[in-house]
Amino acid sequence: MENGTILKFHIIFWIVVISVSLLDTFTYIENILFLPLLTGTIIILIYNSLSFYLFYYILSQKLLRKKYAVYTVLAGLVYITISGFSVVLLSYYPFIYFYPPDVPVKFTHQDWVVTYIYGVMASGTIYSILGSLARISLIWYRSKIKQMETEKQNLTNELAMLRAQINPHFLFNTLNNIKSLIKSIPAKAVYSIDKLNGIMDYMLYESSLEKVPLSNEIRYIKNYLELERIRYTDPDYIVFSITGDYSGVQVPPLIFMPFIENSFKHGNKLKPSPGIIIKMDITESRILFSTKNFTKENNSSGNKNSGFGLPNIRRRLDLLFDKNYELKIEPGSSEFIVKLNFLIS
Repeated sequence: MENGTILKFHIIFWIVVISVSLLDTFTYIENILFLPLLTGTIIILIYNSLSFYLFYYILSQKLLRKKYAVYTVLAGLVYITISGFSVVLLSYYPFIYFYPPDVPVKFTHQDWVVTYIYGVMASGTIYSILGSLARISLIWYRSKIKQMETEKQNLTNELAMLRAQINPHFLFNTLNNIKSLIKSIPAKAVYSIDKLNGIMDYMLYESSLEKVPLSNEIRYIKNYLELERIRYTDPDYIVFSITGDYSGVQVPPLIFMPFIENSFKHGNKLKPSPGIIIKMDITESRILFSTKNFTKENNSSGNKNSGFGLPNIRRRLDLLFDKNYELKIEPGSSEFIVKLNFLIS
């Protein structure tokens, strides 16, 4: 909360308090007691404001701890007792000196005077408590903001770490592929380096952003698939289809890549085409993404991770979408299917 906003709240609060107090006093404007009543009201208003801000500025997180809480309450009671009686004398004297009774001593023992004393002390107590509550609320609010900023920073750091765990996997596989192409088919190696240049440009300048245009992410995926197609003799072995309008859609960078990489890493190249099917369906509010690949003969059907860091991926999805997503992993004896469904924000 900015200081300007806090100041506005204080000004509005005291305008209301002063207005109510003075309006109540001005109902006696034609009464002979109006002037001493007005003087007493002003003195009590000053007392209430001093009580409010005394506790507002003195209270701290240290004084609110159990170790100091008792002493803080006792000090408050001593203050209310001493200051309350002092203010009663200050606000009561105008009655004596403006309109002295025949017997001032008897006047001070009137029942209404005792009630007046209790009223002033109760008023001081209420405003001291209000000042304390205002300070406690401010301390809590600042603590909450600090906690939220810390959590946000931790989330940012954690997402960066999770990206760092995913990206090197892709780079390792790609560089190995290019190394093999340099020896066997140099022309394709040059082509691959050109595609890798586009991929590296994306990873260097966009992968660290919170969100990127889906069109950029799709271009990145296509560059990746072009690199992978070099390894296959059948150009139809890899199928990537997109339906729906994705203009203006923003997504977290590299959100689909772990699943695509996994399809190639653990897919069975000996199966007929299409061996790897990647689909992306974009609607007005959601993106439905899926991958399907044949599994290798020695893969266990019960291995739901299928070799990739599923806990890390789920953790990143939790951080990004706060449970507003659905991820289904369907391992089988011959096929491995992944379905990701999330809201477009």
